[in-house]
Amino acid sequence: MTKTRRQPIYLRTRRLIDPATGQEVSALVPAGAADAEMIRERGVTIGQMLRADLTKPRNPEFHRLAHALGDLVRKNIEGYEGCSAHGAIKRLQEQSGIGCEITRTEIPGVGVLVSKQPRSIAYDSMDQGEFFELVRSLCRFIAERYWPQCTAEEVEQMVELMPLEGAA
Repeated sequence: MTKTRRQPIYLRTRRLIDPATGQEVSALVPAGAADAEMIRERGVTIGQMLRADLTKPRNPEFHRLAHALGDLVRKNIEGYEGCSAHGAIKRLQEQSGIGCEITRTEIPGVGVLVSKQPRSIAYDSMDQGEFFELVRSLCRFIAERYWPQCTAEEVEQMVELMPLEGAA
């Protein structure tokens, strides 16, 4: 049975005075009312120790640029025509192995079966640093495999020049 992932709680860092010591401390506080409500619903109380995996949320503009990369690929590289922008990113991940979980299975009498499963690029699945590295690596892959006359940086520049979807 697959465990479903709970909605993340967004927090902001604040400088506060600790009432117990009177000292200034850094504290994590709910980013908004919905986050405060989720904390209450989970039964978290003042003074409890919690375990957390903290990540920085992604920049929405950079997420748009990643999908613009997929759009650039589907419009300009043969074999990607039928893909959505997101589908093009997934196919690039699979072909390159970048941002993939790779498994190797020994099959007696046949050899090793290599499977590449692209990781999710959803906001809550990959932090900003990982996402940035994924997109930069995909630009490098595109330059090396499809457009050897370009550098990875030139591919990135092409993406940045693409118009917003639906812009007049």
